[in-house]
Order: sequence, then structure tokens, then C-alpha cells
Amino acid sequence: MNEVRKIEKEFLSEKAYRLIKNKVSSSNDQHLSIRKISKEFNMGYSPIREACQRLHQEGLLEGLAGVGYFIPQIEMKSIIEIFEVRKIVEKHVFKEVFDSLTDEHLTALSDYTTKEVNSLQQKDIKGFHKYDKKFHMLFFELYNNSVLLNLMKNVMDKYFICSYKTLNSINKKGNVDAIEEHESIIKYIKQKNKQRAIIELMKHIHHSEERIKKGYYH
Repeated sequence: MNEVRKIEKEFLSEKAYRLIKNKVSSSNDQHLSIRKISKEFNMGYSPIREACQRLHQEGLLEGLAGVGYFIPQIEMKSIIEIFEVRKIVEKHVFKEVFDSLTDEHLTALSDYTTKEVNSLQQKDIKGFHKYDKKFHMLFFELYNNSVLLNLMKNVMDKYFICSYKTLNSINKKGNVDAIEEHESIIKYIKQKNKQRAIIELMKHIHHSEERIKKGYYH
């Protein structure tokens, strides 16, 4: 019986974590009230509190004793730091897995890009970001280094929060450009042109940074 309760508790905590992280990404509110979130998601305080603590540890929430949790202000310094990590880590992982990419992986990358297009046509920015993340995470999942995988998940979460909080989150041209950059990366993977594929990946990350900075507001 205790084991069943433990599993139920873990399930609720994980569910709360996903729901709150999604809220953090897209909410315009700064303060997160555990009481309000508990009511909104129809959950007890315990899983909500655990989820907020986890997000606080990951740097996605700020905590203030006696007050609660806050969604951090987006600072230009944060944007620069996120992309500094992406430029170093993504390049390394992409280089390492390039020769292991198969037709199956290419099909998955193309599918993610198609779904990005569909999401954009439906003005579904969350869907667009979902498949953008899947595109980049595929290389980390193939690399199979749990430390780098978790690092990249955290970095991408912070990146998408920055993206939601900038004026360019609904910039159609910027998102179309990002899709075209993904397609260019796929093209050179198909051609087995490693050097050019790496160049296109780095250009894509650089352009993503510029798009975020261009839409930055504080």
C-alpha cells in the first residue's frame, strides 16, 4: 500500500512539474502562488511545492522565503550565457554523432521540421517550440551522455522561456527562417558533408541568438 502511494505521489509531482514548467514558459505573471496553482490544476499543495522546488533548483524559478516563487526576469546576460553554452555543447555533440546519423534519424528530423511548419501555420507557438526542441535534442539522445543530455534539456528550457518573453516569439519571419535553417542542416547531413553541416548548425544557433536579442525587452 505504501509503495502504491509512493508511486502516486511521484506521478503527481512529475505531472505538476510539467504543468508548472509549461506555465513558467508562457505566463505573463511574475509571482507564482502555490495556493492558486493548486486550485488551477486541482492538486494538493505537496506535489505543487515539490515541483516548484525542482524548478527553483534548475534555475527556472526564483524563491523568496515567506513570499513564494517568482518567474525570473529575462536579462540580456542570461541570453548571452544560454547561447554561449549552446555554441560549445551543441557543436561538440553534433560533431561526435554525425557519422552515426542514419536514414531513420533524417526522417525524424524532417518530420520535426514539417511539424514546425504546421504549428506555425496554425499559430501554435508552443507546438513550434516543442518540435524545435525535439530537433536539437535528437543529437543529444543519440550521443547518450546523461550529464550533457540533462544539461541541454535545462538550457533549452531556459532558451524557450527567453523566446516566449521576447517580442519575436510571434515573429513569423523569424520562425520561418529558423525552419529553413533546420532544412539546410538536414540537407548537408544527407550529403554527408560534415564540415558544411557543422557550419550551418553554428549559423543557425548564431541567428537564433540574434533573433532573441532583437526582440528583447525588459
